[in-house]
Amino acid sequence: MANPSQYYLQYIHEVSGGYRATWDPALPLRIGDLVKIDDFGVLNIFGSLADMGITPTVRPTVSPLDWKLSSQRGIKVNVKLAGKLPVATSALADVDAGFNIQFDSSNSVLFNISGYTTSVITNLDEIEASVLAQYHKKAWDTDLLIITSLIHADAATIIISDKGAASIDLKAKANIQAGDLKLTDTSLGLTCTHETGSTVQFIALGGLTPLYKVMGLRGLFSKHLDTREVGLVGEAAAESPCLKEIEPDFF
Repeated sequence: MANPSQYYLQYIHEVSGGYRATWDPALPLRIGDLVKIDDFGVLNIFGSLADMGITPTVRPTVSPLDWKLSSQRGIKVNVKLAGKLPVATSALADVDAGFNIQFDSSNSVLFNISGYTTSVITNLDEIEASVLAQYHKKAWDTDLLIITSLIHADAATIIISDKGAASIDLKAKANIQAGDLKLTDTSLGLTCTHETGSTVQFIALGGLTPLYKVMGLRGLFSKHLDTREVGLVGEAAAESPCLKEIEPDFF
């Protein structure tokens, strides 16, 4: 059975239109970064296209949006306002505000991001030509992957249910009596005050780059360029004689 990080990476890849999830989610990424991804899906940064003398043309989206990719089955989010009775599984006091989140089973993901924008590289033909030129001069590490699409989030809350059923309480720093509470609201100062079961948590973190797409070379025994997938359970790399995006566009 995959560990929590592997399950999270695989699940997000399947439901997000081919985006890869950053692990750990707090790792800062930039469009055009050169990375390597290990067999567990963890990536390390080895520089950027600019370091190699290659200039990407980047197009950002205009309007920030919210996005939820949570498992719909087996997750219940209970909003708790100050002065209201908590649900039976919660240890929050009557005066507290926050959330009680219940996971019926292991291998469940709650993924909420707010204020997200997307940046994409648009001059892929020029980059392909430059990479090929460096490759033929033996100046390009074939293990490198290029981040060609990147999602920036103003805030994100990510919780992964690890072993069996779980319940957690997230308490706000203020006793809010009315209004809409958001799991990604960093101003609430949410902290986990009670937990049963086992979870991995990233609560209301700001300024993250939680999702990305990559392109790369694959040619240890071949001089051909093709698409590249690494670090996801059960995935198979597709062979192709050209450099292109490895996942379909989400938008």
